[in-house]
Amino acid sequence: MDLLSLPRAVTASALALGTALRGARVFHPRGHASTGTVVVDGGGSWGARVLDEAGSHDVVVRVSRGAGLPEPLPDVVGLAIRFGGLGRDGGPLDVLVNTSGGPPGLRHLFLPEPLGRTFSSVLPYRTGSGRVVLLGARGEGTGTSWELLAASLTGGWARWGRLTLGPAVPDAQAETLRFLPTLGADDLRPVALLRAVRDRSYRESQALRR
Repeated sequence: MDLLSLPRAVTASALALGTALRGARVFHPRGHASTGTVVVDGGGSWGARVLDEAGSHDVVVRVSRGAGLPEPLPDVVGLAIRFGGLGRDGGPLDVLVNTSGGPPGLRHLFLPEPLGRTFSSVLPYRTGSGRVVLLGARGEGTGTSWELLAASLTGGWARWGRLTLGPAVPDAQAETLRFLPTLGADDLRPVALLRAVRDRSYRESQALRR
């Protein structure tokens, strides 16, 4: 018996209904999409190719404010990165992180800027070697580049690469972007609870908005 099935269903349906009523995403309704480049340092031992193997990847990036509040009001900032072709079955690998706390324990919270200065995936991933890790990022002060980070649940953040933004994505293309963080890769998958809630809420919101 799955004791979490009801909480998953209720949470997912609430998110889907909110999305439909708002006519946009419940969270991160507006943002700016750009092309970008991720350069992986290499030499890591996390157990996931994208984190461990040196190389350069062309990516699509969306930077958004969580509640869509206008600046200068504080808001959670989201950073979504799409690696084309690195996900399961040759699909995209989408990594989503939000402003959060840096130390262990605080990394599971959504914190608005400027209180939250380190980005975190909030919920962990399991890698191909069985390690449970959080993914993160830290801005370099330019607004166009970030250090990409990973950490165990209790360990310190360690850099695995660097993200640099390129030209903006045309508005029409940006409007059709739908990041799917639950798909993951064969060796980098979000925990099961996140996958179940996000998958179901996405399906239901699409049905309600038709």
